[in-house]
Amino acid sequence: MFATILQKTFADTWEQIGRAYTSVWLKIVGFLPELGAALFVIVFTWLTARFVRSTIRRAMEKTSADQNIQSLVVRIGGVFTWLIGLTVMISVLRVDAAGIFAALGLTGAALGFAIRDIIANFISGIVLLSSRPFKIGDSVTIETYDGVVEDLAIRATILRTVDGKEVTIPNAKVFGSVVTKHSPQSSRRIVIPLSISYDSSFEQVKDLILSTITSIETVASDPAIVVNITNFSANFINLEVWFWVAPEASMMATGNQVKLAIKQAFEHEGIKLAPAPTIAIMQENKKPTA
Repeated sequence: MFATILQKTFADTWEQIGRAYTSVWLKIVGFLPELGAALFVIVFTWLTARFVRSTIRRAMEKTSADQNIQSLVVRIGGVFTWLIGLTVMISVLRVDAAGIFAALGLTGAALGFAIRDIIANFISGIVLLSSRPFKIGDSVTIETYDGVVEDLAIRATILRTVDGKEVTIPNAKVFGSVVTKHSPQSSRRIVIPLSISYDSSFEQVKDLILSTITSIETVASDPAIVVNITNFSANFINLEVWFWVAPEASMMATGNQVKLAIKQAFEHEGIKLAPAPTIAIMQENKKPTA
């Protein structure tokens, strides 16, 4: 009796599994046409977006529009094409987007919070591309990053730093930061502090510094190099050397080159630079009284 019941239960369970398996496969097979159509829409949208961007880019190159505006129009064309393609794909798949979000527990507020940064970067990118505070190829400083703008996309700005690193900065951060644009026609100033002893002749030191720095090609000839006395300390004369780096040269490399050249010139002429200040700490040991 027990064996008969067990055999019947096993048969019923196996039959239910078979029906469920068949039902799943039938649904998958029935869904294949929609899935194939959706895949076709994605491929077609990708090809169409490439064609649209290429066509707009060629048309914009024939105009006198700024490069940032050209980039903005090209990207908007691509984004608009993809929006149409995704809308068609969702329609082909007969997907209920609201139902998916509800199933995932994504309310309107949660969804808005999740895409807040994306929307902020997108809007900031459009504002930057339209207002044109800088363009591709400009040398800029954004917060602590110095470099040349390689690309200004809708989502982020890409810099190439002087040491060759590629830095991607979200446009929302760029929009809210202080941006310093370095004009390609302007030189950049470097200030080097020096200290010499009272035994050294200031005029001799000044002439030596001027002749040494002038011989370096990456130092701009205009404005002129300046050697100033800043103050007199107890043992040394404190100086500041001002010079300007040529627009196309690296500030770091030129600054190091100038410092090394001044050091070598001083050593050759027997002029000693002031040593770094030192502090002596004296400790008095007292013998304990009896």
